[in-house]
Amino acid sequence: MTPPAKRSSAKSPGASSAQVASSRAVLAHGPDDFQAERVIASVMAHARVEDPQIERRDVDVTSDEALGALIEACSPNLFGDAAVVIVYAADFADDVMVETLLTAAREGDVRLVVVHPGGVRGRKVSDALKAVDFTVAACDKIKGRAVDDFIAREFKDLRRAATPQAMDVLRRAVGDDSRSLAAACAQLVSDVADDPITPDSVSAYYDGVADVPGYLVSDAVLGGRAVEAMRRSRWVLVNDAGAGPFLSAAVASGLRGLGRVAASPRGASDAEVAKEAGVPIFKVKDIREQAKRWHPSAVAAAIVGISIADAAVKGRAVDGRDMSDQGLDRDQGTYVLERALITIVNNRSR
Repeated sequence: MTPPAKRSSAKSPGASSAQVASSRAVLAHGPDDFQAERVIASVMAHARVEDPQIERRDVDVTSDEALGALIEACSPNLFGDAAVVIVYAADFADDVMVETLLTAAREGDVRLVVVHPGGVRGRKVSDALKAVDFTVAACDKIKGRAVDDFIAREFKDLRRAATPQAMDVLRRAVGDDSRSLAAACAQLVSDVADDPITPDSVSAYYDGVADVPGYLVSDAVLGGRAVEAMRRSRWVLVNDAGAGPFLSAAVASGLRGLGRVAASPRGASDAEVAKEAGVPIFKVKDIREQAKRWHPSAVAAAIVGISIADAAVKGRAVDGRDMSDQGLDRDQGTYVLERALITIVNNRSR
């Protein structure tokens, strides 16, 4: 029997894509189904380079015949055909199934990809597989800086480039879902001729999707472009009458970032300001320029004004510093929001 190839340590969940693809036993560990699918695809692609006729055998641990199907899938057939066994829902595996997987990994007759969603349930299963040195392919939900890295990697794999600003707009448009981001990157590469891809291209393609309108309205407000702020806010509200809270939150976030950047020490570097203010580093220079056109009291008043508008689009009126019992309908809340945007822009230099 062929011994299993040397695999990366379970203490190194960040195995490279090459290590994962070439491993004889892989644990795709984490809740992101899309990334688990990519792990399976990479293993299959590598296996088929070695043997174009290699067989794929899928086993769902939650099925009634799971144990028998798993034993059969992990057993070599009479003709000695090579196989890749994909095991889904491994968190439901019992002790006998785990032992079957461990035996298959030791004997090396088949390649294994075991898909485990992580979490508390089934931790004994994942710990047992890691203990025999399965290569761990992390399939965690991406968040924070990892989203930016994911987008950059997608464009690189597609042999195209995108500016940091374009990637920021794309993230705001699509969100943090890896499957949606990968599809969006592929679509942009297919349909957009710009290289590198620019924020305008992303905005033109995704205008009206997710956070792009809020981002653009906020940018227009901070830049003092009242007409653009009104045009874009009305556009998104026409398409989604319930988007008022989303717009007010986007503008409030932009104003808070502006206030933090404006309050940063003059000698601070862009990286220091970005970390302190919680804004992307590539935006610091632009926000600093915008801050020069804002009077400090106008920033404070703007944050108060957008807070009142936020309450209004959620159906509550604010009287002075108190929240009144008066309920507002959607049109009234929208009116308060629009008036707030105009007032904020007009008063920014006062």
